[in-house]
Amino acid sequence: MSCQPGSRSPRRGAASLAIAALLAIPTPAAAQASSAPSGVVITGRDLGLIGAVTIGTAILTRVDVPVARVLGDTAFHARHPGLATAARRASLATETIDMLAGGTIYAIARMRKDDGTADVAFHTTESVLLPAMFIQVVRGALGRARPYVIDDAGEKRDADPYDFKPLHGFTSFNYRSFPSMHAMASLAVATALTQEMRQRDTPHREVISPVLYAAAALPPLARMYLDEHWTSDIVMGAFLGVYAGQKVVGYSHEHPDNRLDRTFLGRRMNIGLIGDGRGLSFFVSPD
Repeated sequence: MSCQPGSRSPRRGAASLAIAALLAIPTPAAAQASSAPSGVVITGRDLGLIGAVTIGTAILTRVDVPVARVLGDTAFHARHPGLATAARRASLATETIDMLAGGTIYAIARMRKDDGTADVAFHTTESVLLPAMFIQVVRGALGRARPYVIDDAGEKRDADPYDFKPLHGFTSFNYRSFPSMHAMASLAVATALTQEMRQRDTPHREVISPVLYAAAALPPLARMYLDEHWTSDIVMGAFLGVYAGQKVVGYSHEHPDNRLDRTFLGRRMNIGLIGDGRGLSFFVSPD
């Protein structure tokens, strides 16, 4: 969303402050850590938290346009072309890349019989995959416009944060803004890794965790700088990522015999290639 020079305001930090405040919300896993494990995945407290964040996100839409104007200042972009390049590189960290990386690490760890690494990689990937499926449905159904849209004539124009075209998100990139998939994925990875370190009492995690969250903030902030998302998109996506990372790791370690862990972590598998007269073939077999 373009704006005139001189329009920069203190709201430049709104997105960063919103994400920082979000990380301070007491999450379900933390709230239930001292209680006996329950077989319920999503509790009434979870639903209340989700409802509260949804209402808060709706209120936050009031700053969507001012923040987009500040971050989309064309004069500022022209003076700092390197920032746009850095933002495009940061935005390459998508949910697909996260899941491919996690899946690859999981597969290698299973082949090497490294149960700890396989556990961390699987739960981290799961923390991204589950909310990603949810977001695909929500943003497709809502069809919220991005800060800019490209019309049928191929011209770019500023959009309205209250412009919703139901079901258009399934067919148009312009109308799949809410929630942000980038924010969800990066915060889910950071949260899942942080929770896994807590489960294992990893040394220096009080230093490592802030670094993970700082790195996780870069892709969503980059998407805002590139005019791809509203502030409220980022906040809801970040909440879903934090929630998923907490919930998946917490529930999995409280219920190690859950079906997914039994299937993917319960028995070691031999994975590899075998050669014969007909060539190479891929195999998977129990240890």
